[in-house]
Amino acid sequence: MCPTVELTEATTDRLEELQAEIRRETGRDVSKRILLERIVRVAYESRDEVIDQFRDDSPS
Repeated sequence: MCPTVELTEATTDRLEELQAEIRRETGRDVSKRILLERIVRVAYESRDEVIDQFRDDSPS
């Protein structure tokens, strides 16, 4: 079973824009699940950079 993650409308729009650009550039349809898995893998491989982004963020 896949967990459900609620996304903001802005994030959903960005994912859809990325999907459309991938389709235009490669001719391939990519699901949001596959796109998110790829994004997480890339972020995981450069996790120090991702962690630094949270250090730079002001507290919420």
